[in-house]
Amino acid sequence: MKIEDLHYDLTITPIDENNWNWDQWHKDCPMDYLKAIYILNMADNPIVQSEVFKTIWRVAQMHIPNVLYKYYSLSDNEELNEKKFQTLKAGKIFMSEIKKFNDPYDSKCFFYDSAKLADIERLKPHGGKVIDDFTTYIRGTALTENGVQSMPMWAHYSNNHSGFCVSYDMNANAQLKGCTFPVQYIAERLDITSLVRKQSEQICAAIDSNIAIGEKQTIINDLTMILVPQLLYNLKLDQWSYEKEFRCSIASNAKGAPYTDAIPKEIYIGKNCFEGNKKQLVHICQIFKIPAYQMMLDDCEEKCELTSKRIL
Repeated sequence: MKIEDLHYDLTITPIDENNWNWDQWHKDCPMDYLKAIYILNMADNPIVQSEVFKTIWRVAQMHIPNVLYKYYSLSDNEELNEKKFQTLKAGKIFMSEIKKFNDPYDSKCFFYDSAKLADIERLKPHGGKVIDDFTTYIRGTALTENGVQSMPMWAHYSNNHSGFCVSYDMNANAQLKGCTFPVQYIAERLDITSLVRKQSEQICAAIDSNIAIGEKQTIINDLTMILVPQLLYNLKLDQWSYEKEFRCSIASNAKGAPYTDAIPKEIYIGKNCFEGNKKQLVHICQIFKIPAYQMMLDDCEEKCELTSKRIL
């Protein structure tokens, strides 16, 4: 799928505000970053680009549920466990480097072919290579719309039920909500070679023009170079759709990095969580004056579903 082949009908359908239903809208109008990028690339100046991105952000915010969840793993590494407890106790979430996510191909849903840029004079010595890792300058973490009944989430992201899950009231966590976007799952990767070529030629031409007049600094007045990657980070291949992920991302040099504020709403403790870790989590719940739940499975119930029992 090539970025230049994206075309959308931008006809606006009127909305009856008096009969608007969030659940139905959310179902009928999933977040579409490919369409957003198509619209953003139509903007011809930084002011319009900025306003378009603000609108895209507002639409993305409308897709965020009132409550999202984050699964945490715990292991026999007591030092790492303690760091997680201290971060939770401080009302923070740690934002990791994207390349350290569990999937080494995360944020690889888009690519460019450097061989097709090798004819650009300034890029010839580098074989047309512009950038190796688009995620170098950001950090992120994953939340999920899946509740605590998801066995795959407990198995995959909570170290086989030995960790815990935290619910977050997104409306009570402005900083967290503000950097959160719904993930869009796609069937094939997006080839952005034509876009990278356009931007590379624009940059090289500006540099050459400035050198000719003795100007040592070149400023490119095109926000799509920053804004388009911010949208692309939220694409994942559809094999991962069971996660129902919402991605939080911040700049690596953002104030407070590598953490963002996140006050927990509830804590759910995995079935196999060690007793010492369980006590730590209950103590954190006491600090925030929030409920603690123990996850379990009713051995005599025909349905194989997880349940939670309040213990605080």
